[in-house]
Amino acid sequence: MKNNTETKKNILTNQVEYEDKINSKIYYESDAYKMILFAMKKDQTLKPHSAPMDTPLLMLEGEATINIDKNTYVINEGESIILPKNIDHAVSPISDIKFVLIK
Repeated sequence: MKNNTETKKNILTNQVEYEDKINSKIYYESDAYKMILFAMKKDQTLKPHSAPMDTPLLMLEGEATINIDKNTYVINEGESIILPKNIDHAVSPISDIKFVLIK
């Protein structure tokens, strides 16, 4: 759907599938921001890394532990958290998860 300005209703969890590796897909991209969908199985981990901008994470399905610097948060379906810029963060699923990042 990159750069698609067509108005239509979508179910975000149906737009990305679970795979044997972490699956990410750009759902929407404009000059201002992009939305990236992720699907991760319970045994997959997004290792610590940082980003140059604050990034909202919205959990669409499942439950995960989010580590930000030295703090740990449990995020459930329907909840969100801001990943602060230039601070290491990691995602460890408690169950299979799907989430969207906006950056």
